Amino acid sequence: MIGDLSPYLIVQESEIWRLVSTMVLHAGLIHYLLNMFALWYVGKAIEQIHGFFPSLVIFVVSAVGGTILSAIFLPEYITVGASGGIFGLIGACISDIVLNW
Repeated sequence: MIGDLSPYLIVQESEIWRLVSTMVLHAGLIHYLLNMFALWYVGKAIEQIHGFFPSLVIFVVSAVGGTILSAIFLPEYITVGASGGIFGLIGACISDIVLNW
């Protein structure tokens, strides 16, 4: 698959772009729609609180971090999707709730 997370290709072939490309690839229409639905609701809440640029940084850093952790702990599986970034935005929502309780 072109652009998927393949730890061998990232390390041995120096295809570092695969760390970023996995967050825009999805494993089907349902996977894409569920990710976009979650991103729309959670991302909208974070963007209203923090603004566009901080929300973008939270999303990209957590998506790339999730990709790196997936490459380390699940090297035999092909992974795609924006779930790491969405979980990062959910974590930002939870931290806002805890800090402003």
